[in-house]
Amino acid sequence: MVSILKISARDVVTPVAAITFIVTALTGIMLLLHWNTGLVRTAHEWLSLVFAGLALWHLARHRKSFAAHLKRHSAVAVMMISLLASIAFTGVTANPASVEPGAVFRSLGAASLEMAAPAFGLRRDQAVTALAKVGIDAAGYETVQQIGMRSGLEAAGVITILARTALDRS
Repeated sequence: MVSILKISARDVVTPVAAITFIVTALTGIMLLLHWNTGLVRTAHEWLSLVFAGLALWHLARHRKSFAAHLKRHSAVAVMMISLLASIAFTGVTANPASVEPGAVFRSLGAASLEMAAPAFGLRRDQAVTALAKVGIDAAGYETVQQIGMRSGLEAAGVITILARTALDRS
């Protein structure tokens, strides 16, 4: 049996770094492909921070080796090319007018059901019926957020039901 006192930082950091790298890489690919982005975005962002922290810890721990590596001109040249390429790629792919789904959800959540239903091509009575089919009692004058909080789904859950109803109708 391994004693906790005999576990070194390396015994913890290396496997955690490997796992966070793998998960961050996979979730990054999922984000790139726009596949289950709502499911993985937060995990990707937080695990990327964990991985970055571990990478910084690794650099600090091995700073002498890293400093020696930087004395080689080819290593510095490769690092500078990589840095410039990363900055250029970020500039080329940046979208200052990007869509913010959170703003859409917040706006729909703050709207009354009567005002939000047309965003899905539904009338108020159709939205009330769609929610009733899944056991949610709703009135047209309530906000989507109020309906969601009362039903335990939050606004996003109610919006999802309305969106699915609209998709099923088309």
